[in-house]
Amino acid sequence: MIKFFRKIRQNLLSEGNTGKYFKYAIGEILLVVIGILIALWINNINIEHQQDKERLTLITNLKQELNENLDQFNGRINLLIDTNKNLIEVLNFSANSNTNEPMDSLRAYVSSALVIEVAILNNSRLSSAKSSGRFSLLSEDITTAFADYETSITNYLGFINTTNSFFNEDWAELVIKFNSLENFHNISYPKTNLATHPEFIVGDEALDKYLKEPQTYKLLHGYYTKFMVEKLWLEELKSRIEFTLTTIKKEQL
Repeated sequence: MIKFFRKIRQNLLSEGNTGKYFKYAIGEILLVVIGILIALWINNINIEHQQDKERLTLITNLKQELNENLDQFNGRINLLIDTNKNLIEVLNFSANSNTNEPMDSLRAYVSSALVIEVAILNNSRLSSAKSSGRFSLLSEDITTAFADYETSITNYLGFINTTNSFFNEDWAELVIKFNSLENFHNISYPKTNLATHPEFIVGDEALDKYLKEPQTYKLLHGYYTKFMVEKLWLEELKSRIEFTLTTIKKEQL
């Protein structure tokens, strides 16, 4: 093809027809420019197509992570609700209010509350998208929704760290009184046996007296309040996740 165009130019020059030569040269330049523009257009289409694939994969992964956390938060909220229902029975007993719960149940309620597991947050895919720069593939509305979601997570974790530090000393005392160490141990080492020292075993009569002390009521009420406030934080996180999922869905329609 190049030889063909070169031959045409040479024929025009040999004929001395400079007018036709310049017109031909201009036409050849236009053809080259059009060819370059077409090549760039095709390249841009390929780039956009690749970005669309990466964006779809990214959104799919982030949606999966959000739904996993949503399930985790729903389970955690239900656990906190059940735990606080049980603590209400213990607090009523401590305040000498009417309750038909036997001492073994009250002991089990407090023990379970002391070894309640923490919520597990999964942000690995979101962190990976941000560190790799792929997060920029998302729209401003989606990135804003994720930013608000991350802010809520930061605030929630700050609450957890603060309250865990505040209750740390009292937790140790309650674990001994209610023999919760065995339950806590079974979570981490389910196939091993851990005996409780006789000096730390509190009988029903002594536990009855301990539960009705004002300081004990105060300690247990602190846990009740902690779980109640954490439930509110988790509901805030749930609403952030649901809003983010809705924002993503709107853009995919």
